[in-house]
Amino acid sequence: MVNGEMVVSSLMTGRLGPVPDPHDAVPVGWETPGVHGEVGGALFDEVVAELEVLDPALAVSATGALPGLRDRLEQRASAAAALLDGHEEGAVLRVPKSRLADLQQCERLAVARHARPDAGPPGLAALRGVALDRFVLLEVAQGPIVDPVEELLSVLDVQGELDTCDQVVAAASADPGFVDDLAAAAAAWRGVPRSWWPRLQSPAVAQLADGRVVCSGKLDVELGGVLTPHPGVVVEVKSGAPRPAHVEEVALYALLVGWRDGVAPSLVARWYPDEPTACMPVDTGLLTSAAARLGDAIEQWAQLVVGRRPEESPGPWCRWCPHAAVCPSAAATAGPTPGGLADPDDEVEWEPPGDEVGP
Repeated sequence: MVNGEMVVSSLMTGRLGPVPDPHDAVPVGWETPGVHGEVGGALFDEVVAELEVLDPALAVSATGALPGLRDRLEQRASAAAALLDGHEEGAVLRVPKSRLADLQQCERLAVARHARPDAGPPGLAALRGVALDRFVLLEVAQGPIVDPVEELLSVLDVQGELDTCDQVVAAASADPGFVDDLAAAAAAWRGVPRSWWPRLQSPAVAQLADGRVVCSGKLDVELGGVLTPHPGVVVEVKSGAPRPAHVEEVALYALLVGWRDGVAPSLVARWYPDEPTACMPVDTGLLTSAAARLGDAIEQWAQLVVGRRPEESPGPWCRWCPHAAVCPSAAATAGPTPGGLADPDDEVEWEPPGDEVGP
């Protein structure tokens, strides 16, 4: 049985114990042929292969651009805070990653999900993502998974996600391969060397306009970077099919990590169980576009908070929008409900209550 308290500790702190000594031994059973004399698994080998051909000057240039991007975003954030003062003095505008994603899809969706922060447990498509995230955590934190269902339930139980536990039991009973296949896929994460200091579910928060505007995200996995001898890498775990929005998501993470650490990561990646790992070098263009999107979202959300009527942009997301039953634009997008057995491509980014990190 997995040690649930240790796993949750790693989730909450974003790290697996103290910063490791590069010469620490790797746990028995994790030995896999690696590169540069380090042991590692399939995912680690893909990431290192990308880093080997990466021009290190890109990250240096990107790091140099961070202060200027921050200054420009501070101006937009200050204007948004001033707009709020005419509505509610001293209010804090929060734009977590999930809200930014909603705003890019449909403003009414963003407003609706904000009004219902406790949306209950995830639907089955999103449950795949929840389970896969936890299996990656288990592989990195504790090694090979022996009993997928029991170990997944243990982590969810310690995290207090009891409704999700019930869903896992029901899904595993209806389809035994539902859990086993995800656990098998997560084995690609086995054997990340300790010298790369893997951190899981670590927060990255940017406070703008003297704390009046807070932008945040939680990173699935971080490797290397500050306090290690290796380049920084941010990896987002995805259970569905690749989408353009996923590229924008990891670009935002690169920006937030750069501001948090003072150094831009060298690489951002998206890992899908049935696809090659999608890696992108972090350069000035990537950070500039991410900062522009974030600035747009800050302005949008401020306007909506003070009463502007949200625009409706129908699309696949109507299927999980809390306003779907009353929104006229949703009528043209009828499809499976979020609680139904949807295709993994219909995965919605589900986040439990309290995901908005920061003050």
